[in-house]
Amino acid sequence: MTNTTEDEFIGTARMEEDGTINMQLKAVGEGIVGFGKLTYGKEHPNYAEILEHLGPMKPGVEVMVRPFPD
Repeated sequence: MTNTTEDEFIGTARMEEDGTINMQLKAVGEGIVGFGKLTYGKEHPNYAEILEHLGPMKPGVEVMVRPFPD
């Protein structure tokens, strides 16, 4: 069993019925906090890369998002 903390995640992602991935993300820097919403439809050039990073998903399911590699 691994011990996880909230700091290991940068937000959440949810797959819609049509396969669209909506991500709600948070970025924290020195004295700065930012929030963003990113949407990736199946036709987006980075869709497969995003889905691979998120792991297996099904429509209606929400998953936690780990930081992306630099």
